[in-house]
Amino acid sequence: MRNVAVFGILAAFAITACAKGGAMPGPATAKSSPVASDAAIAAPDNGGKEPADAKRYQANPNGSWIGASAEGEMMSMNTRETFLGVWVDVPEGHPEMRPPMEIALVVDTSGSMAGAKIENARAAATTLVKNLKDGDIVALDAFSDTARTIVPPTRLDANTRADILRAIAQLTPSGSTNMFEGLTLGEGQVAAAPPTHLLRRVVIISDGMANVGPSSPESLGAIAERGLRNRAQVTSIGVGADYDERTLNALAVKSSGRLYHLNESNAKEMASLLKTELDLLDKTMASDAFVEVVAAPGVQVMGAEGVRIDWQEHGRSLRIPLGALHAGQHREALVRVRLTDPMAFEGHTRSLASVRLRFRDTQDSDVERIQEVVARTQLTNDNDLVMKNANSRTKAIFAIQDSARIQMQAAQSVNAGHFGAADKELEQAQNKLQEQASAVTSAPEKKRLEDAATRVGAARRATAGAAAAPKPAQMEQGKALNASGMKDSGF
Repeated sequence: MRNVAVFGILAAFAITACAKGGAMPGPATAKSSPVASDAAIAAPDNGGKEPADAKRYQANPNGSWIGASAEGEMMSMNTRETFLGVWVDVPEGHPEMRPPMEIALVVDTSGSMAGAKIENARAAATTLVKNLKDGDIVALDAFSDTARTIVPPTRLDANTRADILRAIAQLTPSGSTNMFEGLTLGEGQVAAAPPTHLLRRVVIISDGMANVGPSSPESLGAIAERGLRNRAQVTSIGVGADYDERTLNALAVKSSGRLYHLNESNAKEMASLLKTELDLLDKTMASDAFVEVVAAPGVQVMGAEGVRIDWQEHGRSLRIPLGALHAGQHREALVRVRLTDPMAFEGHTRSLASVRLRFRDTQDSDVERIQEVVARTQLTNDNDLVMKNANSRTKAIFAIQDSARIQMQAAQSVNAGHFGAADKELEQAQNKLQEQASAVTSAPEKKRLEDAATRVGAARRATAGAAAAPKPAQMEQGKALNASGMKDSGF
């Protein structure tokens, strides 16, 4: 009984002179400073760790959080399909308050979790419960052969907190892995949260592959997708090297959530990670957020890759669910569009699409906010003008996100024991990043590309070293590659 009183390619591009539009201001507590459009990079969410160049990741000069741009202010007359970059930059700062939260902590207690893994899971759950606020609601669920509720959704106070901590200490591993039932149980609990609790999270900790009940990434991802409709996002923590990364990827993408990979030997990292999650939630500025892309006349929206989309208006527009947004967060998407009337763009700057950010303002009575920009471009036969007006941010982010896709592909090659293929894939990504670093004119974009190329180079060396390592180390490298790719994609 409920004991209560009543979140493959993503990219982001700069908003240029051809992307104009009015916007309602964000919440009053969100502070921003104007930045030059070609100097501010919209970086992917980094799990709460502030980057060294965080001051460049500010809200747009007009004070809105939403930005959008075509690949350039001018494009070739041969252009028929192109990408529309969309990004959301939530300003830095700490909100005055965070709304009450409900969390379902869903722990894998199958037999493979015995030993250090279950000890770490208990420590992580303890950290989470101790750091939640009185009035928050927490449920504790476990899954092995079946799923079961250890603690039903319970409002926290001094007495109930102690009861939940005692229940956590008694978690014991045995049996198989019925992740479907575990996710379904947790999703149903947070979906039934009272309207006062606007933040809703399912946190799942697992070390294995689902082997009881429906177990495909599609079937498990569908649970996460359903939960997001009720504001519930999934934070997935994969422990060790045995879990199915494709399933945890699907949970993150379908719910606009987050994915973390943990080495099972790191006893302190899991508790620290959940503390980081709570810190991010404490900085929540918006809930139930989504980006809406509406095509202009003469333009057709074709879709977006690597991110969940919901089609609207019989395919004329699409929505990208974002869920809750915290201060300093950066979300990105790359939407593919087709020019159905290209001649209308010849020599004339025309609108491609209206891009709108809609969200509930958690700092102002959950009132709905709407911000808008309009992305524009024109077509020309002058190749010099095309090159001169190319958007450095477009080129940089596209290359980085393409690299993210390749890293996840290389992870699958490593899992299959094809280390030569993985090295070639990573080499391709590294070369593309270096080529774009040489081509872009913006210094910040150049550095971002160079840093990304350095990271991929390090991944190549680690992958080469894993070829001669024991099988567990090889599997660990595959999971690390996948997690790196997902992080670069914004999850």
